[in-house]
Amino acid sequence: MKKTITFDKGLRKDILNIFSKTTDDEGLIVEKSDKKQKILTPEGDEINIKEFAGITSGSEVFIKSDLISLIDFSKKK
Repeated sequence: MKKTITFDKGLRKDILNIFSKTTDDEGLIVEKSDKKQKILTPEGDEINIKEFAGITSGSEVFIKSDLISLIDFSKKK
């Protein structure tokens, strides 16, 4: 059974915290334990907290909220 969690923009940092992630001074999502290690999309893009749309199951695949990223994600699912 596939489960989906939806959240509003105000919970972005809380969701990242659950997955041991945070943001750096520029607002980019990084590992909480190593703030120099940026989180990348499957395409290799850095993700700003403002662009964060969610995390898919598996090995923490982060998704940007822009239309192209969301379309690519929906095609893969």
